[in-house]
Amino acid sequence: MAWVLAFGLLGREAAAGIDDLQGTKPGELPERDNFDTSERCAACHRGKGDDPRDYMPSDTWSGTMMANAWRDPVFKAALTIANQDAPGMGTFCLRCHSPVGFVRGHATPPDGSGFDPNAEVDGIIDGQAVGCSVCHRAMPTEGPDGEKSYLLGNAQLVFDTSPEAASFTSTPVMYGPYENIVSNSHTGAPDPTLADSRFCGQCHQVTNPERMLKNADGAPTNIEFPLDTTYEEWASSDFRDGGPDAKSCIDCHMQRKTGEWPVANPGPIRTDPRDHVIVGGNHWGIQAVMAADPELAATRANAFQLALDRTLESLASAAAVTIVEAPEDALPGQELELTVRVENLTGHKFPTGYAESRRAWIAVFLVDEDGGERPLLGGYDADTGEIQHDPPTHEYRAVHGRWDSETGAGEKEEHLALHDMIISDTRIPPKGFVPSQTTTPTEEIDFRDGDGGYRNYDEATFTLTVPADASGPQTLSARVYYQSMTREHIEFLRHENVTNDLGEKLMAIYEETGEAPPILVASADAPIALGDPPASTGGGGSGTGGDGSGGDSTTDRPPPIAGDSGGCGCRTHGDDSTGWLPAALTGLALASAAARRRRAVRARR
Repeated sequence: MAWVLAFGLLGREAAAGIDDLQGTKPGELPERDNFDTSERCAACHRGKGDDPRDYMPSDTWSGTMMANAWRDPVFKAALTIANQDAPGMGTFCLRCHSPVGFVRGHATPPDGSGFDPNAEVDGIIDGQAVGCSVCHRAMPTEGPDGEKSYLLGNAQLVFDTSPEAASFTSTPVMYGPYENIVSNSHTGAPDPTLADSRFCGQCHQVTNPERMLKNADGAPTNIEFPLDTTYEEWASSDFRDGGPDAKSCIDCHMQRKTGEWPVANPGPIRTDPRDHVIVGGNHWGIQAVMAADPELAATRANAFQLALDRTLESLASAAAVTIVEAPEDALPGQELELTVRVENLTGHKFPTGYAESRRAWIAVFLVDEDGGERPLLGGYDADTGEIQHDPPTHEYRAVHGRWDSETGAGEKEEHLALHDMIISDTRIPPKGFVPSQTTTPTEEIDFRDGDGGYRNYDEATFTLTVPADASGPQTLSARVYYQSMTREHIEFLRHENVTNDLGEKLMAIYEETGEAPPILVASADAPIALGDPPASTGGGGSGTGGDGSGGDSTTDRPPPIAGDSGGCGCRTHGDDSTGWLPAALTGLALASAAARRRRAVRARR
């Protein structure tokens, strides 16, 4: 089999199209493919009785987006738009979101309607998304140098197509890190390449083989349009294999359970086994899956909660904030300068992944002695779902779109199957980053280090105005917030859908789950002494309330409401309830709840 490298600096250029992708294709598997359900795997690979549930493969995988990539209501809504824009494109999309469904030939029709429906007879194999059989039955291929590895990008997975692998008398071979496999359900073979980041690069590097990237002048290149470059970002950083800070994908995304533990019940004892809580930053996506299937959410309650908790842990380790320079005192109504540094601690860009909805930004709050907060920079308007840019903040995101021949420029839009231009990319590079044509940051934020390379941090100075009625000892709190979903994208998926009601259902889920309020990633504080306010004040200065009202934080902020935290389950000041989100998110989550109630009232009128 010909060896394919992938994308940008890795070399995948000018492919003829989707049909020319490699890997196992529909029709190449034996008639009896011997794939099994994750439910059958769970019979042995989950905790029982009082066993810990924080590391066993089934207990930890089943609440993640890997396990629910097909159930994801965002994916299903986006799949509809992709099929509208490029008929048949959905089969390509399903190649990543249900690799087993694809190789079994069930990704046609391209909307997933061909997936196996009868769970009572043969289980939901197609619908288990990136399940046990995907990772533990995929095989490396041998390159021209004799080394075994995987085909990068676009889910070009290779499975054993020999008749022996699917006979009625054989049991499937499951690849993994261990030599001694004891099971009546499968045989096993050790494969150390399963731990390589290149294995993850099979799906976490995505291009559109039907669309070539255009440059800033609208001229086409011979590079497939890059939809997701997470693997390439890692491979271009100091974290790459052999790099000075080498760290693989699983080093961050599959934690070890320290000690001697079994990974099957019954089964041999393993030393420091890895869990399967393979999460990143998509906290709201997990909530959306739960809202879309309440019965599944109840059945897998522990697994979903573990995935939510670990996602917040992952986000908390993604970036660091430092106040480089701040004044020690200021007068009400006075301008001040604040210099903030945001450092990317991950092995890829911050944020990375699905460009249509991922974003992070700097916010600065003024916090009084009673904990009352009001934003001076980067406030979030929960009514519109927009970040406030007056004064302008730094926003970290990728924006894709299309070349417009009439205007002679690239235009931002969200029809991902039609994208041919990178309009903007202000995401913070990883340490030691060497960009390619598909990953070079655009110039809105200058990450260049002055020595031909790129920094893994953004350092920015902002001119802010102290509210005219602020006085006494206060705190300047510099923060980075993150969202895995925006209102703009949800509205796009609803508005553009002319095929079915999946966009409307997604909007209902979005509102039910608190509208994906921003999550605090990191913060740094500096004290500031404010003088007495003038004898007569005329308002709140340039600060705006957390709900965009522009009023004083202590009077206009919506109070905690018993049993209602905006659908997010956060812990509020003075509230002893427990939940997933950090206390510093309180104002934003409550603002989101208030905004939803206002819209509901307007709708009833």
